[in-house]
Amino acid sequence: MEYRKKPAEMKIRKYIKKAAAAVCCLCIFASAVPQKAYATGSGWDIEHTLDKEECSQGDTLLLSVTLKGSSTSKEQEISTLSGVFEYDTSLFQVEKADILPAEKSAVKECTFDETEGKFTIQYASSIKAKDASALFQIKLHVAEDAEAGKTTVCVTNMEWSAADGKQKQEIEHRVPAYLTIREAEKITPGDVNGDGKTDLTDARLVMQHYNGAKTLQGAQLKSADANGDGKVNLTDVKMIIQFYNGEIEEF
Repeated sequence: MEYRKKPAEMKIRKYIKKAAAAVCCLCIFASAVPQKAYATGSGWDIEHTLDKEECSQGDTLLLSVTLKGSSTSKEQEISTLSGVFEYDTSLFQVEKADILPAEKSAVKECTFDETEGKFTIQYASSIKAKDASALFQIKLHVAEDAEAGKTTVCVTNMEWSAADGKQKQEIEHRVPAYLTIREAEKITPGDVNGDGKTDLTDARLVMQHYNGAKTLQGAQLKSADANGDGKVNLTDVKMIIQFYNGEIEEF
């Protein structure tokens, strides 16, 4: 007696064949999609930190970018290093000279696009980097008229490769560094202690700083530079005394 397949059974078999064909096509498509090339023993990331979390208008900050790896991550040979520095151009000024690569003596070329934040560091020969190795630093100059408040900066889309091009890493990384910008303290030349007067007390503070007996910082240091020549010395002491005695009307 010949066995005949029931209509329902035939439908099920057809469905299984179609599903199998779909899975096969999906596998072929997936294998055809370009994949990011990672070095053997990958597991790398980067970490960036600011030298201070709060600053004032006109300050200069330093962002350090460090390589971070897992316990299985192998030492990397880096010939070319690139990425994007995301920052608010209305708050910070950054130029090519502000990109400070590690092992600077081995650098062949360094480029930076101030508008898009793209940078590239090319070494004459490969340098070696491992977990906790410093990759580069970026100087950020806070604008004098920068809006006070909180902001972030972030280095992302990092890529590096060895000279042979085989050892390549691509890391998106979007963990920002947070920063608070404060309004700059008002600077009055000569009024070092900020009491609203320019007198012999201020002259004495400048003298003590010049002699190394006291260290002035921040707004006090800027006020101590009475003549604005970028140095704090006996000339500033003399000018403060002259102002106090009425010999000069302004600095």
